[in-house]
Amino acid sequence: MENYLIWLILGLVLLGVEMMIGSIYLLALVGGCAIACVFAFMGTSFTTQCIVAAIVAIAGVIAAFVFRRNIRKKLTPNQDCDNLDKGQIINVEKIDSDGGATVNYRGAQWKAYASEGPLETGIYHIEKVDGTRLILTK
Repeated sequence: MENYLIWLILGLVLLGVEMMIGSIYLLALVGGCAIACVFAFMGTSFTTQCIVAAIVAIAGVIAAFVFRRNIRKKLTPNQDCDNLDKGQIINVEKIDSDGGATVNYRGAQWKAYASEGPLETGIYHIEKVDGTRLILTK
């Protein structure tokens, strides 16, 4: 069997595994196999094919690492999907004995507290959700 076919089959197998597990790191190996396939088709030695595949795979893994790190930096706590309630309006009608309030929000009873100072009756905005508590701000 020709070397370029082996590289092609290996790349397709790795691509299938990548599609199953969803890690972007295997795409670097797929890219290395694809470049090695091209070099094998051009007739270079097997050593050259392996070196080129390794260089491309290493560069791809580094690029994937940098990409993932930059994505994590951009997802601050104020922009992630868990903070969909931020800015929603809450009406506080009665203050409980512990300084908080029990409010209705999204069809359920929530315990609400002010982010600064004591909680008073009135209209508030949700600053954040802390477990089962709403932290409110004026």
